[in-house]
Amino acid sequence: MFKKFSPSLFFSMSAVTIVVVAPFIMIFHPIFQNEFFQYNKSAATFIPNPINLRLVLVTGFVLIVMFWLLAYRRNMKVYLIGMLLFILSIGIGYLSTQNYLLISQEQLERHYLFEEQQYRWEELDEVVYEYVVGSNKGDITFTTKTGDQFVIKEKELHSTGRSLIYQLSRANEVTYIEREKR
Repeated sequence: MFKKFSPSLFFSMSAVTIVVVAPFIMIFHPIFQNEFFQYNKSAATFIPNPINLRLVLVTGFVLIVMFWLLAYRRNMKVYLIGMLLFILSIGIGYLSTQNYLLISQEQLERHYLFEEQQYRWEELDEVVYEYVVGSNKGDITFTTKTGDQFVIKEKELHSTGRSLIYQLSRANEVTYIEREKR
């Protein structure tokens, strides 16, 4: 009964395995990213971006589509499409590890998808924390001495990071302003 190898069954069960394992990967991804990223843990704070969970979800979905496609039909064209989907899932999975905010005593470093911003505290002129009344969440806008601005949204930052930005901006004599959102 079980003597013949069935590629359709193998690929179908691989897709089901991804469905079962993907939630655990999504749960533990921020922990792994925080533990395996190289930085001085006593002098910096590492904050993974919440978009990473969605990217892990997309990676799992692409793998599921690849396995179901291979379970349905196997020919040279489908194998080529499967290889492209596998390479795409590896790329998206890698991209999910590259989104973070690193706050250290020397600089502020933010990586978001294909955008990288890195500013030393001496380069910053003003930090503005805009919040909604009745909520403890808000966006932080950084302005450099050259006039460049970038915003860290409330979803990317938690209270520890916000208080660390406050402390480091005060320590480095950068103007820190708190105000209501308009």
